[in-house]
Amino acid sequence: MFQNYFKTAIRSIFRERYYALIKIAGLALGLGTSLVLFLYVTHQLSYDSMHPDVDRLYRVNMTNIWNPKGGYWGSTGPAVANALITEYPSIETVLRINTPGGQIVRYTKPNRDVVAFNEERVLAADSTFFSFFAFELKEGDPRTALEGKNKVVISDEAAKRLFGDEPALGKLIQIGDQRETAEITGVTKTQPTNVHFHFDYLLSMPSVPIIKQMEWSWIFTQVVTYVKLKPGTDVTALNKTLKTLPMRYAPATFQRIGIDFNEFIKERGAWEVYLQPVREMRLYSSDTGNRLGPVGDIKYVYVFSIVAAFILLIAVVNFINLSTARGASRAKEVGVKKTLGLHRASLIAQFQVENILVTFVAMLLGLGVMELLRMLIQPLTGLEIPVTLWDNKLFFAIIILLPLVVGFLAGLYPAFYLTSFRPAQVLKGKMISGLRTSNLRNVLVIFQFTISIALMVATMVVFDQLKYFQSASLGFNQESMLIVNNSEKLGNQLQSFRDEIATYPGVEEVSASADFRKAFEDIFMREGNDLKLPITYMKIDDYYLATAQHQLVAGRGFEPNRPSDVNAVILNETAVRLYGWTPEQAIGQHIIYVGDDVGRQEIIGVVKDFHFRSLYETINPFMFFNIKSKIFGDLRTVSIRFNTPDVASLIARIEKRWNQIADATPFEYSFLDEQLKMRYQEEQRLGSLFSVFTVLSITIAIIGLVGLVAYSAEQRKKEIGVRKVFGASLSSIYLMMNTQYVKLLVVALIIATPLSWWVMQQWLDTFQYRVSINPWLFILAGGAELILAMICVGYLALRAASLNPAVVLKEE
Repeated sequence: MFQNYFKTAIRSIFRERYYALIKIAGLALGLGTSLVLFLYVTHQLSYDSMHPDVDRLYRVNMTNIWNPKGGYWGSTGPAVANALITEYPSIETVLRINTPGGQIVRYTKPNRDVVAFNEERVLAADSTFFSFFAFELKEGDPRTALEGKNKVVISDEAAKRLFGDEPALGKLIQIGDQRETAEITGVTKTQPTNVHFHFDYLLSMPSVPIIKQMEWSWIFTQVVTYVKLKPGTDVTALNKTLKTLPMRYAPATFQRIGIDFNEFIKERGAWEVYLQPVREMRLYSSDTGNRLGPVGDIKYVYVFSIVAAFILLIAVVNFINLSTARGASRAKEVGVKKTLGLHRASLIAQFQVENILVTFVAMLLGLGVMELLRMLIQPLTGLEIPVTLWDNKLFFAIIILLPLVVGFLAGLYPAFYLTSFRPAQVLKGKMISGLRTSNLRNVLVIFQFTISIALMVATMVVFDQLKYFQSASLGFNQESMLIVNNSEKLGNQLQSFRDEIATYPGVEEVSASADFRKAFEDIFMREGNDLKLPITYMKIDDYYLATAQHQLVAGRGFEPNRPSDVNAVILNETAVRLYGWTPEQAIGQHIIYVGDDVGRQEIIGVVKDFHFRSLYETINPFMFFNIKSKIFGDLRTVSIRFNTPDVASLIARIEKRWNQIADATPFEYSFLDEQLKMRYQEEQRLGSLFSVFTVLSITIAIIGLVGLVAYSAEQRKKEIGVRKVFGASLSSIYLMMNTQYVKLLVVALIIATPLSWWVMQQWLDTFQYRVSINPWLFILAGGAELILAMICVGYLALRAASLNPAVVLKEE
């Protein structure tokens, strides 16, 4: 019986191949889009799932004690791990990871040639690392690789950079400023993409002297601490007891550095520690600072899941609309089969086999669409959509089950509708399409275009916000600024390097400074009334304000011939205001760095407020220290303002001089404006994705509309012929066929406007600085959809209207 159903379905598909092709095209686009988003969503949800005992792995988070505004950090002091393992028997083992940051890695070949790279992905970890995380080694023993001092495990990519095809195990390399070499004790296989951090160099923890020196500290929050719990541990109960851990252990740290712990807690509020599951770190850590590795956001997983569902729904709507619209043409087939004794259940089964067959063909084409979209989206957005999920059993199950489910559900109503015709009426030619069916088709068309318009509006709002980010005044001039990194490696030659670069043609200003994107934050007290503020700060030389074109609103900048400037600072307007001064009143006042021996600092200048963080945040207090200040913070960048069109020649000349004095330190540069744009990668990615999916949703909706209009034109050939005989013009026939769909599009626009406005308003409310939603966006979106629809409908309408009425009426 099934074989007969299959043959009948094949014949029916070929007999109505034009409409079958439209159904397949719409479904293929919908299924392909859903699959590529499924790959993305499952990849995001799979982060860190491969680690052994992952359900027992947790990161130790703690209150951000350095910020009175609160929040949590994903890092702790080195002493926290020892307190945990001592205090709680339910903790099986602990792991600490330190992030030394970018380091110069050197390998001296046997012929004394030096290979050097500036490596960003450098970590240090306790010897328990490989018992926590599933990084496999292709060389070395994971049980002993990180035991002892000056041991390092490197990635296979790093091994190829340093040694080519030579074995890496046992070789000696120099990392950072340490004069001692580190022995390579392991090389990882290709690291999985779905882990919350990656590394190229993993040092043994004893190789980092500062950690050894600060083993006693709870406030040197430079390690990420993980715990592995014993099976059956009640995490909720454990987290309750962890809240009081700092109050019991941290006072010893404060006593050692001479700070009153009770006063410290009084100023900053509660200090708590809690455990966060490793499986949740990727998607639930966007509000956790000082963390290890990049994070995603669960809200975008939800957004893309909803978009996938809506696009698939649009494709399914096409299927239902075209199936019910073609009901009249198949009515006689149903009537004859019913007269010959075929039961309704058999007819429904026959139609469902046909529907499922169409969806399977669409799925095969959808796999091709998926691969094309994956190849388009990955380079366009930087999203990870790995093809390795082809090996996933769930993925293959979805490839089989999705067309079955979609074909069954999408074909259910058409199948019952087509088999509801009465044979006597059908065979007498009295069967007419019901009003309810027509109304359902109209509702479904409205649904399709509502989603398409809403996606188009969302896309335009995202790009409006992104354009605002990229064009907003930051309070300094980020254009025509070349940034040379690793300037601290020049040591005593930094000043002469700056002075020489300043003489090059095409250079306006040159300065040395810390990187403000990585500025520090600490507590500073106003002298006289003990008012304390958390202030972000960085060290700059005498030329930085002119180079970055900061605007002084009071006082002066640092000057080369003023020795007293070593204990001077320059504040922004926000810091001055929060301290209770006007800019003019602040000049000559003093502030004190809490908990250090830097001493009192004289305020010599006030600069106009500027955005040193992204526009997600309001402007916070900021302070510039002099280059010679004792406060913590190296000078890591040389900033060069240029005014030459031949930037390449200028960079080549700077690089040549760098290589002469930098002792094999690689020359690395970037442009400040491009660096700052990287802050808004998420919005750029979101805009690009919405653009792709908007085009797809519109395409699917238009494909369905073309099918409906083609069928409508076919059904109304006689009416059109009669109208032409009585003198109707092509334009009047064109308007007649367009009017119905224009009305549907207007209704869709009316529904989509408040819906998309509300959703995008919620998204914009996450920004401190944002655009307003322009009402013209809704008109533009609706107008674009209307023009596309009228072009497609108009072509088919004019083609129908151009038929010879004598031929049409003769056929009727």
